[in-house]
Amino acid sequence: MHLHPFFIFFLFTSLFVVSQAVCASDDIDAVIETMRAPSYDCPDNALFPELEAVLARDSLSTEQRFALEAAKGQFLICQGDYANALALLTGIVAQEEIDEESYAYASAIHQIGFVYDAQENPARCKYYAKARKLSSPERHSDVFTSASLGLITYCSDSMDVGERLGKMFAVLERYSDTGSPGELAHIHNSIGLLYGSLGQHSLAAEQYIKAHEMGLQVYEGSNKLSILISAIVSLLGSGQTDEAYKRIAEYGMLNKEIDTPLTNYLYQYSLSFYYRKTHNYEKLAASLPDLKEAVTAISSNFGMLIYKWHEAEVCLYKNDLTCVQNYLDSFGQGGHFIPANFVTNLDYLSFNLAMYLALGDIEKARIANEVFSTEAEKKRVRQQDSARVLSAATLYNKIYDLESEIEAAAQRRNNMLLVIAVILVILSGIVAYVLRKKFLATKAIDPVTQLLNAEAAIGRIDKLEAPKTHRAIAIAIFDISNLREITRKMGSTKADSVLRKIAQTLQNTTRGNDILGRFGTDQFILCLHNIEERSARTFFERVRTALDNTFDDSAETSDINVESKMSIFVAHEKVSGLNDILDEMVMSIDINNRKADNVL
Repeated sequence: MHLHPFFIFFLFTSLFVVSQAVCASDDIDAVIETMRAPSYDCPDNALFPELEAVLARDSLSTEQRFALEAAKGQFLICQGDYANALALLTGIVAQEEIDEESYAYASAIHQIGFVYDAQENPARCKYYAKARKLSSPERHSDVFTSASLGLITYCSDSMDVGERLGKMFAVLERYSDTGSPGELAHIHNSIGLLYGSLGQHSLAAEQYIKAHEMGLQVYEGSNKLSILISAIVSLLGSGQTDEAYKRIAEYGMLNKEIDTPLTNYLYQYSLSFYYRKTHNYEKLAASLPDLKEAVTAISSNFGMLIYKWHEAEVCLYKNDLTCVQNYLDSFGQGGHFIPANFVTNLDYLSFNLAMYLALGDIEKARIANEVFSTEAEKKRVRQQDSARVLSAATLYNKIYDLESEIEAAAQRRNNMLLVIAVILVILSGIVAYVLRKKFLATKAIDPVTQLLNAEAAIGRIDKLEAPKTHRAIAIAIFDISNLREITRKMGSTKADSVLRKIAQTLQNTTRGNDILGRFGTDQFILCLHNIEERSARTFFERVRTALDNTFDDSAETSDINVESKMSIFVAHEKVSGLNDILDEMVMSIDINNRKADNVL
């Protein structure tokens, strides 16, 4: 049988078109795989233009378009464009005839939950629950892990914190042998969030730093920075300012290659937060233009509140009372007003009180003081909730035991050659231990005064056992309020000599078993253990008197008077929540200094 030439041409043309369509479909599926990133990571932002180009094609199937738009939602979230991400994702999941068993659908549902999470919208729990139901440890496992952690962290208010940490522990155990660095980083980040909710900022910071260092192995784009900013905030919240500044510098280096409006804002925010926490108002003032530019670039209402707060802090520092009054008037509320974002922030409440004191508005200052005192008491009660803290500490140890098991499991998976490497590591470890011991002994000393530095002093106080019956742990912070004036009188080149002289006075007055350290630029900390409260207060007064007479022993300096202020804390049990206690002591001194300035 002979076929007509036209029919043969038509047959070959049809086969070519079909084969081209199959190839095109395969290409699209390959693009979808390329664009897909785990739910706890961000896709490579350099791929976004290619994604947009593919979405512009008319030849996409319904399933392909859905998968690509779900991937686009993740790009938008990582760019900080939550509004457009939410509009896109809610639109595509509302379509009919969508394969609800697909990874793209489960991912889109989880992303909607994540956006609501970022907005602190309770609807997040509904979507996290649905995403978890659509997945399992075997199917869409990254969505299952992320949704599970979201539910534990934000949607378990009926559970006490011990149960929630126990569930975190179970998730960590599930992934201990097979989990990728990204998955483990995600879990440690969630544990950090729970410790943060307890007010245990030091423990939270440790978890965030672990998560950050694990995540650096696998994360791309802005996800390299998202956990680091949480670590910085927790470090500052726990008073670890030196480590916080080191991490801010690391953030700045990583951000040079990422450089998005959101990451730039977070960098400027962390810098201004650091300068405010360390009372470096000159540098805070210098950083404000960059912070304002970064806030404007992301159109953040919260960011603008932070900027205006910091701007007003500088005004107060410079005693520009017109500027301070303008800041208060900008709320347009009349009476005593605190922005909703700051109603539980003790730093802001202390600043709020200081503003009214500076303005001489006694009635509003009284109200501000009541608000501050009430919130400070609430925080103290939360810190003293021994059941919660004990529960957290117990599970914290369990988590660290599990981390050791993870390391052991990883070693078992290695081949026999690793044994030789382990022996070498052990030998190196012995040498490193000896060197580290010497290094730590040096690191614990303030180089100027030769006293313990703040971190070492706080660490020793934290380790003190509960005092004996009818005895106490007594802590005092001494603030040399006129240190700059003394330095000016003696000459700026002798600033270190002034500090050494003051430190020598403290050493001569205190006993060998007392914990004495330099706490800040012009502050010193002294802790007495197992002492009667009355004796402690008398002892502190004697130390303060000695401080005030530091320069009386020389005719050349007899006209120089040290003006010191003191804040005392006494506990008849083991001290908990030490960093918060010290923060409140410093706030007390700061408020007293500001009151003294107003009187003058």
